[in-house]
Amino acid sequence: MIENELSAIEINKENYNVVDTILYERKKIKTLRFHKAKSDYIMVGFYESGKKKSIANIKNSTQFYDKAIDWYENGKPKWIRKYDRNGTQIEKNISFRENGSIEHEYDNDTKESTDYWLNGKPKFKYIENVSQSYHYFNGNFMEKYTQKIKDEYYVEYFNENSDLVFSGLYKKKILFKDNARYNGKIICYFNNGKISHFENLINGIPNGKSFAYYGNENLKYEREVKNQEEIFYKAYYENGKVDFIRDQVKNTFTKWDEKGKLIEEVLL
Repeated sequence: MIENELSAIEINKENYNVVDTILYERKKIKTLRFHKAKSDYIMVGFYESGKKKSIANIKNSTQFYDKAIDWYENGKPKWIRKYDRNGTQIEKNISFRENGSIEHEYDNDTKESTDYWLNGKPKFKYIENVSQSYHYFNGNFMEKYTQKIKDEYYVEYFNENSDLVFSGLYKKKILFKDNARYNGKIICYFNNGKISHFENLINGIPNGKSFAYYGNENLKYEREVKNQEEIFYKAYYENGKVDFIRDQVKNTFTKWDEKGKLIEEVLL
């Protein structure tokens, strides 16, 4: 198994003078280090099954350079990244789910970060000091925020079919439309007719109950505001589990993990 895996990643033991071996407790091979020089080597990790787990180029004993790859035990890539000779990540850093679909990508050159849905469509995009956007499951925009200056964002809300529902400007958390504080509702829809985003604003500030969904149609948050003060906020994880509840009436904050286990419950 080890020989086959080494052959698959084009490692020929005969090309190296020294090969270090690190073993699991059960004496199976855990890591092989193929030395080019005393402190420069290629490090290959293995699962106890003998399947390849990782490969990285190391210099000066600890510094990564060139390409590094991690694999799931089923042989599909888990994480791919690249480093320059100084150990700094360059180009694209990509992580995958176990089924092979891309999960996250970061471009070190453009500073652009993208999360992906299971179908490979973009879920969330962030470009440092430029913009961020949330997407429906089909990849179309849900919300897009483009930074103008600090604390000012041009915002756009969309239906799942790409129709633009609203555009305006957030200034220090107050929403403006045509240079005036916005009064009215913002309502967006999934293609099946279900509301994906709802809020009512008075003088640019949310009023009453509002809610929004993730692009996969799971609830994202529920919120209630009275007299310009938030009195209730309930956030959800993407899988539908409750993330936290902030209750200003009861003066409590309660948080759970993604599996539903209570983590924290405190008085505000």
